[in-house]
Amino acid sequence: MPVPMDVRQTIKALFDNAVDAVCAHRDGVVVAANPAYARLFGYDVADDMAGHPIIETLAPEEHSRVGEIIRRRAAGADVAPVYTAKGLRRDGSRFDLEIGASVFQMDGESYFIAVLRDVSEAEDSKRRLTESEERFRNLFMMSPDPTWIIQDNRFVECNQAAVNILGYPDADSLKNVHPSELSPDAQPDGESSFAKAERMMGLAMANGLHRFEWAHRRHDGSVFPAEVTLSATLLQGRPSIYCTWRDITERHQAEAQMRLAAGVFDSTHEGIVVTDTNGIILSVNPAFTRITGYAGCEVIGKTPAVLKSHRQDRNFYRAMWDDLLKKGEWRGELWNRRKDGEAYLEWLTISAVAGPDGKPSRYVAVFSDVTELRRKDDQIRHQAYHDALTGLPNRFLLADRLDHALEVSRRVQTQVAVLFLDLDRFKVINDSLGHHEGDKLLVEVARRVGQTVRRSDTVSRLGGDEFVVVLSSFSDTTEVALVAEKIIAALARPLRLAGKAVHSGTSIGIAVFPQDGEDAATLLKNADTAMYQAKAGGRRCFRFFDRSMNEHAVRRLELEAQLRQAIDSNQLELHYQPKVLVETGGLAGLEALLRWNHPEQGRIPPMEFIPLAEETGLIIPLSYWVIEEACRKLAKWRKGGADVKVAINLSARQFHDEKLPQRIEAILQRNKVPGSALEIELTEGAVMDDPGRAIVILQRLRALGLRVSVDDFGTGYSSLAYLKRFPINAVKIDRSFVMDLPGDAEDAAIVRAILDLARALNLDVVAEGVETAEQLDFLAQAGCGQVQGYYFSPPRPAAELDAWISKASWAYSPNRP
Repeated sequence: MPVPMDVRQTIKALFDNAVDAVCAHRDGVVVAANPAYARLFGYDVADDMAGHPIIETLAPEEHSRVGEIIRRRAAGADVAPVYTAKGLRRDGSRFDLEIGASVFQMDGESYFIAVLRDVSEAEDSKRRLTESEERFRNLFMMSPDPTWIIQDNRFVECNQAAVNILGYPDADSLKNVHPSELSPDAQPDGESSFAKAERMMGLAMANGLHRFEWAHRRHDGSVFPAEVTLSATLLQGRPSIYCTWRDITERHQAEAQMRLAAGVFDSTHEGIVVTDTNGIILSVNPAFTRITGYAGCEVIGKTPAVLKSHRQDRNFYRAMWDDLLKKGEWRGELWNRRKDGEAYLEWLTISAVAGPDGKPSRYVAVFSDVTELRRKDDQIRHQAYHDALTGLPNRFLLADRLDHALEVSRRVQTQVAVLFLDLDRFKVINDSLGHHEGDKLLVEVARRVGQTVRRSDTVSRLGGDEFVVVLSSFSDTTEVALVAEKIIAALARPLRLAGKAVHSGTSIGIAVFPQDGEDAATLLKNADTAMYQAKAGGRRCFRFFDRSMNEHAVRRLELEAQLRQAIDSNQLELHYQPKVLVETGGLAGLEALLRWNHPEQGRIPPMEFIPLAEETGLIIPLSYWVIEEACRKLAKWRKGGADVKVAINLSARQFHDEKLPQRIEAILQRNKVPGSALEIELTEGAVMDDPGRAIVILQRLRALGLRVSVDDFGTGYSSLAYLKRFPINAVKIDRSFVMDLPGDAEDAAIVRAILDLARALNLDVVAEGVETAEQLDFLAQAGCGQVQGYYFSPPRPAAELDAWISKASWAYSPNRP
């Protein structure tokens, strides 16, 4: 049937560029076809197929079935849009054909569009894929290595080997789980198991193959290392990962052993030589080069004869090899020669290493240079009896020499003096400048002390910063005192450490034989006791031991025991001394001072029990008792309407308590007292021991609202660089600078300098120890804001101050509020 030309051209234009074979037909006759359609059926030109019945492109056995489908579709019946049939090419060959059809309207006429595709290769591929997957599954299930299939980053299948090795009851227990669920929370490198598993699977999908180490966890919770291989693949058309792994625990252990052996070989101080059975050197370690001077490349391939010193004859080496062959080992001393020609003595052990056949396959020689050990027996003895840092006699040699001196003194009726030295401020210098600089200080101390005594005297270092000097053959203790003064003067001179001029000093205790002890131990103990008395006396001085010192020691022990009971037995009391505003005479605040009322001994001076509390650590509970008691009294005063501020002295020990801010905060809350009502006073030494830490603690105290003052300012060793960084409110001028005002020009200059510095740093100033009107007038003219001292009032019990708290001002007359 003729078809209008414009219809054919329109349909042809639509189909020419289609990839699939496409034709249009009407009443079962091809109207138009594209080039792909012609190629599918073996025609050269698509137009050659126009006008042919479409049924001719099918195998004869398909004509009836496909013709029925075409008729039913033309009649408007519901027919499957896609079906398969056997196609027939021009050359008579047959192939599997997939046909899809739809209706196309043009100029009021209905045409059928057929899309055809050769699916023969697809069917073959599908069959081959099915067979391949079947073979793959058989290999998968029978693999001796644990194997998994991963899809969507989860295990979907595993073989029996995985079930057995992980110790699970069955494969179902291991399905549909993420790899991280069979692992510890984190891998050995610290990365979480989940994140690392995701990353590893991503790398496998991106690169096709990825291998890595992984920590697995068995059903019983035990963990072991595994080497995992991930291979990206397609299974049933889905992206998948073929995962196999093996337990590498034994490999890790073997590697660790190898690393250990290699580490020992490379790092041991003993030289090691490995030779074959003919004595040819195969390998040497770094220690061999260090001892002999020969690099490995200079000796490998040669025999150890290159090291011969010719100090041993042939008989020596013959005996060595006889023992080695018979016993498999030889050890002994041997003289060899270094590369530079120097002979050295070595301690050598040679061992045979058996091969697979049990016969020696290698010889390993291990040796150490013992030349210095042989040559320096004197040095060894010196080290046993001398301090390693300073070279001075240590306590063992000191005991020997002191015993000898006492023996001689008994025989010739002379005296022996033991001087016990302890350096002042050594810990501060050592901690602030470092141990290296501290060691330099100790070496310099040893040198200076050695220069002040005779060669016949003994200077010893016991340890730390303690030194002992033994003086013998003197007739009068005045000679001993002169030596002590010379030592103090020598150590008072500054020395440079870390580029700074550093001042130290020493306190010396002296015990004399025979009056202070009959033996070395007693003399040392008594000299030590005298040294502590010298420290208590102001440092940089010396004290001779006498019996009263022992009595003092007993007294200290008794006092310590009684002080431990003082808190619980209500023997402690707070006294308060006013701080006065110079300009108005108003009350600036009170300083709380601890007093001990002993039931039998009466009032015990603070200068006696406070240092003892510091030394024994009792100062911490005592200080917290003071804060609690002061806050309790503050609460009472404030409840009565008086806005009073109380200053508390903190010891250095308490300031180093890590929980100090929290404990003070708890005391304030317990007594319902604001932090602004409390002031903390610290000595320079307390804040300068560790300035960095001090700043942090002070900031935490200031955050509670507390004021902070530096007490006894000017008597310590403050660094101005740190002082400006400290979060403090005020400084207190020590009474030692006030007591001689206004007559002492130096003290006046120091006070003015402190006031100028405080103004520059925006700090308040309190002058302590004001006792006269002249002192007050000077301080007022110099611009001091607050004063404190007996001119206004001594420290008084709280009960005596209750009536004074409400007063607006304090008269400037002695001992009157």
